[in-house]
Amino acid sequence: MALLTAEHSTNKKTSEQDEKWERFERKFFVCPEKVAFVRSMMTHICLPDGKYPHGKINSLYFDTPDLDHFQKSDDGNYERYKIRIRWYDNAACQDGDVPVYLELKAKRGFASRKNRRKFLVPAERLRKIQDGNTIINRNVIIQTLAEFGYFSDEPLMPVIMISYERLRFMEILTGTRMSLDWRISSGLTNHGHGYGQPGLILDGAVIEIKGPTMEIPLSIRPIGSTGIDWTRFSKYASCLEAQMDKPGSAGLKWPSGRIEPF
Repeated sequence: MALLTAEHSTNKKTSEQDEKWERFERKFFVCPEKVAFVRSMMTHICLPDGKYPHGKINSLYFDTPDLDHFQKSDDGNYERYKIRIRWYDNAACQDGDVPVYLELKAKRGFASRKNRRKFLVPAERLRKIQDGNTIINRNVIIQTLAEFGYFSDEPLMPVIMISYERLRFMEILTGTRMSLDWRISSGLTNHGHGYGQPGLILDGAVIEIKGPTMEIPLSIRPIGSTGIDWTRFSKYASCLEAQMDKPGSAGLKWPSGRIEPF
């Protein structure tokens, strides 16, 4: 296929199908002073993920010139999308071709579905995240998203790079997947939408619970006794919002609607 000359798709009819599933997501924001305690509780209540218990996640997010996806996420629209290229751990430090994943995440309320395709690209592209670097050829991105069923009248551009540490768990009785994300840092790749503070870190952490229903398993409900609260939390929206705030602003490193206690 002519459009795949710049990178290699590993999508195969038998072994590498696009990943599609529907699930419900609940997210809880954890204040900085409670992160260590919550991490300890999760370690005792749940089992570590058998395949990837701990790792670093890196994502380059795309949006339209008027930030349509950000606005819908920030406003809490019922239907919204995220488009990103994701890679794991220290892939950027390797030599040769490395795997990255083009993802389209669609949400309706708390239900979500994700399409994902793997590509091999030169690791050098991950070391130069700057204006115009889409990692994967733009035509390939448009073509792949169209195959996922996504079409946009506006062009897409890389907006922000977000990285964080993730611990993955599984609830013992129901098999519900959980994760704890912290050290959430960001840097703009398009400086027309903010102050461009490199390595800006959001304080605190985020618990994600993913399962076939909205019900939270009984065994993990005691985590709520730590005082964490449910929130409509989006790393993309929160990090981009923080990048738009003037340096030194109160609550700069906290999610929207929360102010660090004095």
